[in-house]
Amino acid sequence: MRHWKKLGWIGLAVCGLALVLLLAAFSRARFFTARTNSWNSRAIESTLAGVRVHEVDSAHAAVVFSYDLDNRTGTDYRLASGPNVVIMSRLKPNGILTAAQQVSLDSAAFVPANDRTRISLEMSHPFDWPTQRDSSADRQLRQFVADQVAGLQGFVLFDQANRYQIELATTSPESQQAPASNGQN
Repeated sequence: MRHWKKLGWIGLAVCGLALVLLLAAFSRARFFTARTNSWNSRAIESTLAGVRVHEVDSAHAAVVFSYDLDNRTGTDYRLASGPNVVIMSRLKPNGILTAAQQVSLDSAAFVPANDRTRISLEMSHPFDWPTQRDSSADRQLRQFVADQVAGLQGFVLFDQANRYQIELATTSPESQQAPASNGQN
């Protein structure tokens, strides 16, 4: 009888150890799956709709990039500034991401399933506004915008809650195409 009792305790210990090992393996698998969860860059696509400049105050200007977001999913999407949304600049020519420039989402957005919504990103910089509106002032504004986008390929918005990566180019697809051939050889 004593022999059977020992075998019972050993069997119980082996089952307990197997259960602990099984739970540890399951927890580890869930940990690595969560860490390797990639960003979805196809759920929300964007198109540059326009760029404008507005006066923040007499010594600062904001460059505002407007984008049309296209929700390619079957569910509604809400986008709002906060700790779960990170906006980074993508640099030319190698596409490196940087958070050196302060870029902010102009306002919250609701993008219905399979529909489009316009959003704006804003970058503020020092700028001495011209005293009068003339061709010289227009050149200054154009140069200001050119200086702000020089070296920028675009922006990337990371929505950490939804694991969405939204690419936001600073040029339209039409302006990225090569110029047409003029027919000369």
